[in-house]
Order: sequence, then C-alpha cells, then structure tokens
Amino acid sequence: MSQMPARGNWIFIATFAGLFALAVVVGLLIGKKRSISGIATSAQADSRGPFLYQGMCASCHGSEGRGDGVSAQNLKSAPRDFSLRPWKNPIDLTSIKKVIVEGIPGTVMPGIKNALPESDLDSLAKHVLKLASQGISPTEKVLSEAEKLAMEAGFVLLQGNPAPLLQLEDEQGGKLKLSDYKDKLVMLHFWGVQCPHCLKELQALFELEKSFQGKSFVILHVCTDEDDVKVAQQLASKYAPGIKVVVETSGIGLARYEVQTLPAFWLVGKEGRTIARSTGARDWGSKHCRIFIESLITN
Repeated sequence: MSQMPARGNWIFIATFAGLFALAVVVGLLIGKKRSISGIATSAQADSRGPFLYQGMCASCHGSEGRGDGVSAQNLKSAPRDFSLRPWKNPIDLTSIKKVIVEGIPGTVMPGIKNALPESDLDSLAKHVLKLASQGISPTEKVLSEAEKLAMEAGFVLLQGNPAPLLQLEDEQGGKLKLSDYKDKLVMLHFWGVQCPHCLKELQALFELEKSFQGKSFVILHVCTDEDDVKVAQQLASKYAPGIKVVVETSGIGLARYEVQTLPAFWLVGKEGRTIARSTGARDWGSKHCRIFIESLITN
C-alpha cells in the first residue's frame, strides 16, 4: 500500500508545476512577439523602397517609373522610362545603385552621394529594378523612328528650341556663328585640351565629318578650356592632322549649352533649332551613329 507524499513534497510539486507552466506561457508569448516583430520588420523593409522612391524619384520618373512625373515637363530632357529598352548600363542592382549614387554626368539625373545608408540604398535600388521589370512600357509602341534612331546612337531628342548663341573664333582670327551654317546640320563638339577622352576621339570625329563631305553636315570642334585658339589647334592637330577647331569668345556660350561634362555634343538642325544632345565618348564609326546623322541630313 502506497503512502501519500508528505505535505512538504506536495508544496514542492505544486510550486514546480506552476513555475513550469509559467515558463511555457512566457516562452510562447516571447516567441509570438518575435514572430510579430519579424513580420513587422519584413513589412517595413518591403515598404521602405517604395517610400524612398516616392520621396526622391517619383517627381521626375513618375510613380510607376514611366518618366511622366509632375516635374518631367520642365526638364530639358525626358527622365528615363524604366521599362523602356535598351539601357546603356546593365539592368541589375549594382548598376542601378551606381547611378543613384553618382548620377549621370551631363544630364538632369543628379547623384545622391552619401545621402542614404546602405540598407536604404539597397531598398531603393530594388524598387527601381522592380519597376524596370514590370513589362514593356506602352510608350515604347509609339516611339517615332527618329526617337529610336537617336536612342540607338546614344542621343536624346530635344524639343526643337532655337539654338543658343555662340561666338566662335578660328585659328586665323575668323569670327563664326551658328547662323553661318543655317543650311547645314551642325554638330557642336565641346571638348577640352585637358580631357583625355576628347583627344582620343578627335581623329574618329574628323573621319566622321570627312565621310559626309559634300553633304549638308559640319562639325564645330569647340574647345572649352583653352582661350588661345592657336594653342588648342596645335594640340588637336597632333591627334587629328587636318582638323579645324574653334574657341568660344563670349564667355557665356558654354553655360548656355549647359556644358558640364566632356566631351559633350549638340545637334542643331538646318532651321537653327536644337535636335538632340549627348555626352561621353562613343564609337563614331558605328552604323547607328551614321544612320542617325544621315536621317537628319536627308530630312
């Protein structure tokens, strides 16, 4: 016949059972809290990208990344529609983050530098990538042939405003202005003696101009960082014998063309209105560049 536990044992057993039950309840509550906290943190991370995008990017690129933000109509060139192709850079997080941080020199796209911590930068880039992957933009279906040609050649079409004034001078002291070429397609090539990329491109641009000899096309090689045209001409001739360069003498012409990065290019039509602009080095012997220029000469 078994004996009942002593009173002290009953107290110990009851206390132990109570503490065990309390530990289980507390553990469940902590686990639930952590689970809810994890869900909240995940939800916050998912919403952070769209939140940052709306505050920093949507005014130009639009809420859905179509390039139709409220500020877009006031810009000299249209903001990118993220769903349009091709992109100049790979469509991945690394490239998108680089553009967000550094911007695109010579365009209306600024860089934020160190304005965001790495976690926010990741969230913002992921949202842009999501917008870029949401399918082909309806606007791509209505792109004109000229817009397609310009994009392939690396140019952005402009609204066709009257070209800003330039006061140019050549090595012989001759005074030139854009109106002297009113019957030609003019490419304004802004370059500098301190710009290695500019110097490397001089020969290719000279060859491009010669290939259109006899047609209504001329390139004006405007030196931006040397006031003495003879010095600029002497250096340019070393890289492209036979090329003719000019300097801008008014002191404000370069500002009128918003030249911030070299080399920079503007195309001015026969009627004296801006057609397109571009920045950066490129393959001037490519078929895309030639086809685009040919299309503008014949129009």
